Amino acid sequence: MIRSRAVTSPGKGAARLARGSILAAVCLGMSMVAHVVAGGVVHVTSGMVAGGAALSAMCIAAADTRRSFGGILAVVLLSQVGLHLFAGAGGHHVESAGYGWTMSMVASHAVAAVVVSAMLAYAERLVWALWSLARLPRVPRMGDPVPAADGPVIGRAYRLVPTVGPILCLGGPGTRGPPR
Repeated sequence: MIRSRAVTSPGKGAARLARGSILAAVCLGMSMVAHVVAGGVVHVTSGMVAGGAALSAMCIAAADTRRSFGGILAVVLLSQVGLHLFAGAGGHHVESAGYGWTMSMVASHAVAAVVVSAMLAYAERLVWALWSLARLPRVPRMGDPVPAADGPVIGRAYRLVPTVGPILCLGGPGTRGPPR
């Protein structure tokens, strides 16, 4: 049995895994960059690794269907909070009472989340549009070779039936026209 390797949907199989992994990598990278821009320090700890694994699972689960800007923003914001807490569990916010939730930290994460979500929503629309275009049949152009028929080609021929007055024709193009 020959199997087709055609992608049935960007929400299934390897395409889903790729879309979810890209979302997870972008969320993780954006979290780290926003954290550093706001004055934080990034430490790779067991908490961050566990957070990255949980984030990857969440993003792959979220890649099951086409997501809007709001859906992507929700995933990105949730990942920011989760990664910040995982990073704090690793010990780099132990000295501060609020896990480092300064106004500049929250603002940089929020601004980065909105910008990245807008870019990811555009990429999501692009992926689904390209997938829908790939499903369209190709229209033959002038000069393309005509594909060979698998069997005999049977054409429909109309023959003129001589009549002597108005009669109902059961086949052919019919006798439609204006009344006389």
